[in-house]
Amino acid sequence: MAHSPGFNASGQFLEEASAIDEGIQKIQSNIDRIQILQTHILVSTSNQQEDIHGKERESLITETKNLLFEFKDRIKKIQYENVRLPKNDTNLSIRKQRHQYLHEKFTKVLDEYRNVEDTYMRQQKERMARQYRVVNPEANQQEIDDYLDNPSGRPVFQQAVIRTSEARAALAEVQKRHGDIKQIEQTISELASLFSEMQLQVEEQDPVLASVEEEVTETLVKVEKAGDALASANKDARGARKKKWILAGIISLIAFIIVVIIIFQFSKYRSPDSGTSTTTSTTTITATSNTLATPRPTSTLSPP
Repeated sequence: MAHSPGFNASGQFLEEASAIDEGIQKIQSNIDRIQILQTHILVSTSNQQEDIHGKERESLITETKNLLFEFKDRIKKIQYENVRLPKNDTNLSIRKQRHQYLHEKFTKVLDEYRNVEDTYMRQQKERMARQYRVVNPEANQQEIDDYLDNPSGRPVFQQAVIRTSEARAALAEVQKRHGDIKQIEQTISELASLFSEMQLQVEEQDPVLASVEEEVTETLVKVEKAGDALASANKDARGARKKKWILAGIISLIAFIIVVIIIFQFSKYRSPDSGTSTTTSTTTITATSNTLATPRPTSTLSPP
């Protein structure tokens, strides 16, 4: 059974919307797993376990970031396709509903991921602060904050490393945490940009829709005017053809009347006078003949 182009377009759109929905669910699953791994990292008691969880987390973060950018673009494509459809398209309503659903679901997942990373960064900083206090119990909060912003700029661990093995371990941990925090900050920055872009899509949609609707309305008006002009031209053409036929009929009628009059007059001229004319002509001819036939008298006089 053959389907119409509209049916095929609708089917393709629903398949794409379903694929995007599944992709968002995959992103959600990755975020849940990342959150679990980050909890394991925070409570790990051995470097080996922490490294295993850390590698899996980094792999999932890379995969999730790629998925976020991919499905952001696919959702945006649906929006652009929607605003270019005519208002009377039968699929426009369902397309708008699905786009709104996918946009809201994607934005919600994106915001959740950002909160997860914000929480993890805060927890890592708290862990670094505790490690800092191990070797510098007298440190105030400002000193700790300064150190968290720039661990290599504070000499406390370099001084303590000579005294205790605990300080050496704390130094290694703090340096490692600081690297993790920098990665988290980058991830959060990327998520914030994505979130802003998704919000901007909604703000851009109204003027784009208005522009497209204005263009469609203008086009419809032009088409309607062209249709009216064409109808008027057809009407004028039909009127002109009708006038030509009427004129031709009048001319034919006049010609016919003239011919009838001529024939009638000719017939009238010949019928009443034909006998008289014939008799007169015959008498005239006879008289003439008699005249010609009468001999001339001969003179009897002789010459003198």
